[in-house]
Amino acid sequence: MQSLRSREVTVKVNDVRELFAQRAFDPFADEPESLESIAEMARLPHLVAKLDTIRLHVLVPSDALTPQTEGQVRRALERYCSHAVTEARRKLAALRWVGLRTFAVGLAFFALSLAASAAVNKMLFVPDALRTLASESLIVAGWVLLWQPLDTLVSGWWPHWEEERTFRAIGAVPVDVSGY
Repeated sequence: MQSLRSREVTVKVNDVRELFAQRAFDPFADEPESLESIAEMARLPHLVAKLDTIRLHVLVPSDALTPQTEGQVRRALERYCSHAVTEARRKLAALRWVGLRTFAVGLAFFALSLAASAAVNKMLFVPDALRTLASESLIVAGWVLLWQPLDTLVSGWWPHWEEERTFRAIGAVPVDVSGY
C-alpha cells in the first residue's frame, strides 16, 4: 500500500484474501511507509478522520480479475469491518462487566479499610504516631484496591471504542479493483 498522504491507497495482492491478513514487514521488499492490509490500516486509529477522503484501490492479478471481483472485495471489506465492530463491542461489554464486578469488590474492601482505619484510631493504647501511620496506610490501601476498577470503568473502554470507530470508518472507504 502507498503512504496515506495521498487520496488513494493502492494495495497490490496476489489474492484478495491477502487484504485481510496480517503479515510481518519484509525489509527487503516492502516500502517503510507501506501498509500491506486492512488490518494494518486499522492499527492507525489517528487516520479515522482522514478515511472519508481516501479511496482504496486494490490491484489483483489480471487472470484472477472477474466482473464480480470488485463486488466481492466490497462485501468482504464490509463483512470484515462489521465483524471487527462486533468484536470491539463484545470486548467493551466484557470490560464493563469486569469493571463493575471488580468495582463492587473494591468498594467492599475500601469500606473495610475505612472501618479498620477508624478502629485503629480508637486504640488509645497505641502511640499516636503509630495510630496515624496505620490509619493512613489502611485508607491508602483501600484507595489502591479501588483504583484499578475505577480506571477500567472511566478510561478502560476508550481503546475498544476507538477500535469500533476505526473499523466503521474503514468499512465506509470506497473501493475499486483492477488488474495488474
